[in-house]
Amino acid sequence: MHTLISLVLLFAPLAQIPPKPAAPPAAKPATPPAAKPAEPEEDLKTYNLPDALAAIAVTQNYYNKINTFKAKFKQVFSKKFHGDQPAESGVIYIKKPGFMLWDYLAPDKKMFLIDGKKAWMYEPTSKQALWRDVKDSALPTPVKFLWGQGKLTDEFHVKVVPNSKFAGPGQKALKLLPKKRSPHFKIVMFVVDAQGAVVSSLVYDHEGNKNQITFSEITMNKPIDDKKFVFTPPKGVQVLQAGEDKPAAR
Repeated sequence: MHTLISLVLLFAPLAQIPPKPAAPPAAKPATPPAAKPAEPEEDLKTYNLPDALAAIAVTQNYYNKINTFKAKFKQVFSKKFHGDQPAESGVIYIKKPGFMLWDYLAPDKKMFLIDGKKAWMYEPTSKQALWRDVKDSALPTPVKFLWGQGKLTDEFHVKVVPNSKFAGPGQKALKLLPKKRSPHFKIVMFVVDAQGAVVSSLVYDHEGNKNQITFSEITMNKPIDDKKFVFTPPKGVQVLQAGEDKPAAR
């Protein structure tokens, strides 16, 4: 489930696992645990320079002009002390206004769907489907901008990362630093091509874990049937509202 929850796309407000029954309160330790060292502050003088603002504007304009978007994706979640986890892959579909499907095909079938009203998470092996109203989810700008909504520079400082190992010929790596601290991620990086398309995205959390999604075979503004964004939980699947611990009314 962790790869769904940690999509670059930053759906942590949507993808809350139903809480487990509360455990008895643990005894207080004799001595409080040592506080984590403070994270070093970024030098903001290196952000928002003309080259970075020009590059992010190209990317913003690219997604402002799309009506539909389809691409294959490969996702690799890397744990700080355990390295890369097995890669997952599938197809992403986006359609304005407000439809998005991450259709995981390998190694296991699962999906994350925004159908315009609800956000759904479903893994057949768990026989559970989680949902939450989109209006209650406060979708972050890195998601909304895919539909031409939200402005990245309103919420992020941006800079170009020269000679990034993630960027190939003709590509740029853009580092996005949140202007307000997010509990779900520390840094976002977009690797963009000359047209402004995001060909790879990386999300780093505060624990040093990395979630990388690489896109290929991108097609834009080709018809996508609305039926692609309809999900009906199969018979026998338990339907839960995210954040609740009992079956929810559909």
